[in-house]
Amino acid sequence: MHYKSFWHLGKNHSEIISESIEMPNSDKMEIKSLYSSISLGTETIVSQGKVPPLLHEKMAVPYMEGSFDFPIKYGYSLVGTNNNGALIHVMHPHQTTCWVDEKDCFVCSELSDPILATQLANMETVINAIWVSAIQPNQKVLVCGLGSVGVLLAETLRSYCQAEVYVKEKNEDKVAILAKNGFSIAQETDKFTLSFHVSANEKGLQYCIDHGAEEGKIIELSWYGNHPVELNLGGHFHYNRLQIISAQVSAIPLIKKNAEDFLSRKKLAEKLLQTLPIREYISLISFHELPEFFKQKMNTNFITVVKY
Repeated sequence: MHYKSFWHLGKNHSEIISESIEMPNSDKMEIKSLYSSISLGTETIVSQGKVPPLLHEKMAVPYMEGSFDFPIKYGYSLVGTNNNGALIHVMHPHQTTCWVDEKDCFVCSELSDPILATQLANMETVINAIWVSAIQPNQKVLVCGLGSVGVLLAETLRSYCQAEVYVKEKNEDKVAILAKNGFSIAQETDKFTLSFHVSANEKGLQYCIDHGAEEGKIIELSWYGNHPVELNLGGHFHYNRLQIISAQVSAIPLIKKNAEDFLSRKKLAEKLLQTLPIREYISLISFHELPEFFKQKMNTNFITVVKY
């Protein structure tokens, strides 16, 4: 049986490879891929070989092949159908057909849009960040960096948490869309008791620090790989007694461990995706466009989804 998969063969060198499997294990569920999501920040770090050796084991994802030293097949949010026609979400690299353990599959509800379902993993990141933030209704908050996670976070904070959401984004086209959709654009005079940093850039994190109110919290959703981060902590950070809190997604936060588990978080993510107005933020590319996509120096999409 033949299939195609997307590989990073070296630093900034990616290709679609034709592969075959003689006889799939009968214990595996066959999934015909419909869509998969690109986690641009993490996958760019992987494609550039910037995953620190110390984190190779922790950053491995289900059904990944190869290694972070290249070549590597990497990705973790794929949606397809099984032989019964059910819509399945699975953490799997970009691939036309895959064979997975049933325990790794999340069966989406009949109401789920398969394109939106690709954002389940990103929405779980959003949920973790909200849980650790202890946000209050009507709180004035900042979202800095409006990529896939950032825009999902902004919409969730506004609709689900009833927050007063301000956004900080350097791309002018994105800013225009966000303003049209009713988000307030952060100004130099604004201060925030709660900020969410999602830009994966030290300048964005510094902006959150410099605009933090007294005893404010900054929830850090970015991952920097092996890139060192330089910050000025001798001014606003020290004087205002600010906190920077990681919202790494794989584990349930301690404050929620007694009430939530991975399945309940996934179901909440699915419910939110069915109700939030996020379809307009999604751009589609074909599976065969993936190598060219990762050659780009700058991507201006909010969310990029691969169509098979």
